[in-house]
Amino acid sequence: MSPKVSRRKFLGYAGAAVGLGASGYFALNQFNQPQQTESIPALSGAPPSGRSTRLAIPKNPQNYLPDEYVDFIRWLESISDKIAGTQMRIAIEAEVAPRALLRNKIDFESSTGTKVLMEFDIYRNNLAKCLLAVSTRSPTFDVINVDVSQVGRFAPHLVPIEELMETYPDLTYPDLNIDEFIKPVKDFTCIYPPNLSLPPWEVDFNGTFMQFPQEVPLMIRFFRKDLYSEEGRDVSVTWGEYLDDVKHFHNPTRAKFGTVLMAARFPSIVMEYHNWLYSFGGKLWDIKKDGTITSAINSDEAIAALEHYLEVSKYAEPNSAFYGWAPAAEAMSQRRAATMINLTEFASLMDIPGESYVVREVGYARNPKGERGASHHYTGAGLAIPKYSLNPAAAWVFIQWATIAPTQLIIAMDPLAMAVPTRTSVYENSHVKELVSEGTIRHFNVVKDAIDKGEINIKPGFPKWDEIEGEMMNQLNRAIRGQITSKEALKIIEERAVKQGPFKF
Repeated sequence: MSPKVSRRKFLGYAGAAVGLGASGYFALNQFNQPQQTESIPALSGAPPSGRSTRLAIPKNPQNYLPDEYVDFIRWLESISDKIAGTQMRIAIEAEVAPRALLRNKIDFESSTGTKVLMEFDIYRNNLAKCLLAVSTRSPTFDVINVDVSQVGRFAPHLVPIEELMETYPDLTYPDLNIDEFIKPVKDFTCIYPPNLSLPPWEVDFNGTFMQFPQEVPLMIRFFRKDLYSEEGRDVSVTWGEYLDDVKHFHNPTRAKFGTVLMAARFPSIVMEYHNWLYSFGGKLWDIKKDGTITSAINSDEAIAALEHYLEVSKYAEPNSAFYGWAPAAEAMSQRRAATMINLTEFASLMDIPGESYVVREVGYARNPKGERGASHHYTGAGLAIPKYSLNPAAAWVFIQWATIAPTQLIIAMDPLAMAVPTRTSVYENSHVKELVSEGTIRHFNVVKDAIDKGEINIKPGFPKWDEIEGEMMNQLNRAIRGQITSKEALKIIEERAVKQGPFKF
């Protein structure tokens, strides 16, 4: 059976999946329509005074509702007269965290007297419609979903967080703590020009806080605990050991493969290669303190990383050169691979009873180490308010609700989401710790460990990034398919980067 839970940028790959036997998977997935919207019924004034707020049934096995969440709902009721009757439109990717917000937004709507229309779409479509809206200064959307790699393009069109707090002090939650966001997540996702404070970056541009981060999608290792245990093998620590693992478990005659890659001509291959690149000691860019960016992709370290990646591909599921995130995750859930590196958002996909064939069999670990240590690609996004919104006050209240710690706690414990939280306090919650120890959200500790050790790599979101990424996905995919060598691929990418310059934050 095919999983029916949508994942980040899930459908962004759908067009590339033609002919791969994945069409049924996309067709069956209820969230895999290019665009989904809700109808907005007419609202008439403020909600009646003295009403009893309807809280959504908690979507977690313990029916746990944090006291802090109830407190926030009561605060929403207290300020509802200021925004009641508002109808907001939100453009957002079809990811696990937004879907969990959809399941719980009745809490927000009933306590504020507002209506929230959430428009879900695949990554590229969502990006295109949001760019069109801001470039034409259209009031189409009150809240938009901005990817870490796109902050530079959107920054001139967004209302900074501090400006919102100053403009709407009476609509700012008294206990709102913007310093509680995980620092690198905040720095990478929400600050422009960015604070590249983790290795290999040592630059702080003292940028502006533009949006609230909604989750932590981090690329980590998925592995079949049952297979490793049966074979008496420890989880590999280095890339050399990882290669030995995939060789050992590779058995094409039984449709069992050492690994599965997401090496389609799509952003997924760039993100996947980053895990090798930075751990081998390479990097995409040299970033100077004045904001100047120069290409560093055609280095000995980058070549060695790509050659190792290509060697691993020899033991990958045969369609890996055409897979993005979701098909790779499906292959893992269908027992076709012993291990893979993928986004944390797919963790819940592994444990859906009756749909996944590896329920509770998948473990999680940090990525293998290279010369520079381990490295994990981070591809987060945030919730931002365009300058052209007609309802900025209500939008400000909404993004607070969507990202406040107790809401993140509910989403983290939602078995259909298991979204990794962006606020530090959620990791310390006793209920979260219990679920981690029981194995339900067992990937949380891996993510926190990788973050604490500074093992994160990103795609710096300067405005011209898309042009470079397009060339990278083409040439890396050609290398995977044996059409060009590692050296040739990286030389072409560097030449394209130089031609696109100069770059500057």
